Amino acid sequence: MEAGLFLAALLLSCIPIRTSPMSADVCTLQQIMKDKVSYTTGKTVSGCVSRSTVGRPQEVHVLQVKMEKMGHFQLSVSSAGRTTPPERKVLFVIICDKSCRVTVHSADLHPTFVSNNMVSGVICNVSSAFEHISDALLVQRVKEHYEGITSFTKLENPNHIHFRVGEDASSPEDCIVQSGFSARRYLQTEFLVQEVKGCTSPTAKKGKEAHILHVQQGPEETSSQPVEVKVNVVCPEAKLLQDLKILLILQSQPNVTWNIDTQRTVSIMASGKYWITIFPSKALDENVLPDNEQGLISLARERGFDDIASYTDIPSATHVTLELHRCEPEVNTPPPTPAQHPETVNIVQAFFSLSRPWKCMDDSIEIVMLKTTLQGLNVHVTDITLQDPHCRAEQNKTHFVLKRYLGDCHTELKRGSQAKNKLILTLASSLEKVEVPLECKLPQELQLQLYRTQDFKWPSTTVLEVNKAAYVQVSFRAEIAQTRLKVEECSLQAAGEEPQQLLIQPVTALGQAVTVLKPTEATLGRELHRFSFVYSLAGGGPFPPCAILSCRVTLPFNDSTVERKLEVTLQDTRPPPSSLGIEAVVGITFAAFLIGTLLTAALWCIYSHTRPMAKMQPVSTNAPASESSSPSHSVGSTQSTPCSSSSMA
Repeated sequence: MEAGLFLAALLLSCIPIRTSPMSADVCTLQQIMKDKVSYTTGKTVSGCVSRSTVGRPQEVHVLQVKMEKMGHFQLSVSSAGRTTPPERKVLFVIICDKSCRVTVHSADLHPTFVSNNMVSGVICNVSSAFEHISDALLVQRVKEHYEGITSFTKLENPNHIHFRVGEDASSPEDCIVQSGFSARRYLQTEFLVQEVKGCTSPTAKKGKEAHILHVQQGPEETSSQPVEVKVNVVCPEAKLLQDLKILLILQSQPNVTWNIDTQRTVSIMASGKYWITIFPSKALDENVLPDNEQGLISLARERGFDDIASYTDIPSATHVTLELHRCEPEVNTPPPTPAQHPETVNIVQAFFSLSRPWKCMDDSIEIVMLKTTLQGLNVHVTDITLQDPHCRAEQNKTHFVLKRYLGDCHTELKRGSQAKNKLILTLASSLEKVEVPLECKLPQELQLQLYRTQDFKWPSTTVLEVNKAAYVQVSFRAEIAQTRLKVEECSLQAAGEEPQQLLIQPVTALGQAVTVLKPTEATLGRELHRFSFVYSLAGGGPFPPCAILSCRVTLPFNDSTVERKLEVTLQDTRPPPSSLGIEAVVGITFAAFLIGTLLTAALWCIYSHTRPMAKMQPVSTNAPASESSSPSHSVGSTQSTPCSSSSMA
């Protein structure tokens, strides 16, 4: 019995169990050194204001600063927005711990400074009565000593303090210290994030990175001015990296707005409305984002950004600056070698110009070069690139193969219908570079392409996922400007389904699952029309293997109608009906059958080895009543095998 149960468990363990194809590896954030994140805020550790110096000889402002490490900060004092006469005296009481050093900048007025530590511009030391006491007691003693206090501000690890002097007669009479006090009416502090953290994955693509800012705005900040976010990509010592794709994720309270200043192309996801500085009149809608660390990291990875270059938690901010140091990798220039013989260079250039191993597609350049054809030239080519050295051909034992997006690799488009670039070949004999001009005519015909994502990111696909949004692009390139295509209709015909599913008619979506997207500017010299749709199986019929996507378009310059078809493979994304599939059901049934067979065989084996060797005789069915009730017969009837009357003697 135990052997049978063990066998059943073994069979069940061999049944394949469906698991998710995506394994969520946890991103452990670690400190990184290459990037710099700073932010400006009016929020303090604690603080207060009062009107107790109004009518007194001078304003009195108290700054208490704590530095975790030996540090230095700057204090800039101005009278911008000052409500009191410019000749009014201003006193700053600066209380620093021993590791604190201050540089003071004051252009338009001359305040007086007292401090317990070395500060530029200090004329005397502060009273020891102001040191090592609570905030409330410090405020009280300053008020008693100077007969009033205008403001008290406590900060930790500031980088630069911008202070606007002045009094507000509407302030409270007493300076009552509040934790997390917002001092933005008179003070803005710049902080440098001490530990910028990030994480990456072995599958991360080079030059593709995400930056996440999680800003915890207080209630007083959310209804005021937007948070200014600036993204600077710099390389002071070398050439700035060009091939860099950035995803910027901004998370805060839903009513926070963002103003983003960047000179680079940046993909943005924000939990609120946002503006881009170069398009100040156009507000972009918010996204619903997770409100936790791993949720935001997973969101970036779902978008294909496995390199989390920085993740920063910021308590509150009015300005945030990301300074990213990104330089082109150093190229080790080989030592000079004797120049290749001019005849060899001419032969290579002439061969490629005649063979033309390149082909221009609607949105890409393809190069396929058979290596054996080069052997007859008595030259060995080790590398092939386009003008951009990052656009390098892959090679196997037989071919060089390169396929790149038409908008990359420094490709030029002439009149929207001609592509120009250069092939750069490296010769093994001298490591010399040989340039071959590349020019080809782009196809001027109707194109129908299918994409998985709404950014229509190259390359396109021929796989249509059921119950998921698919994105269709109809494009046409012509030398005649502004052809203004008219899309008559687009439809989908799945194999075995009748009738075909009509998706769109002129500028009109048919059905709730179809959306006509906003007109798009011409890209790569093509006029574009785009829409999205979701294909779902009607009823519970069999899953079709493929479908035909077709669109019919009228070309206005000659009133001709053109139809383009695209055969797509259908992919089922629906979850299985239960956690155990048909394999599990078949496996369990077979295990039960096998266990039953084994148990039956075991019982028969036991029976055949334990019965007596004597010949068995049938028991008489006409035994007397007295004999059947006797004790001796009762004992004999309890034996494991039937017995005759002679065996009972």
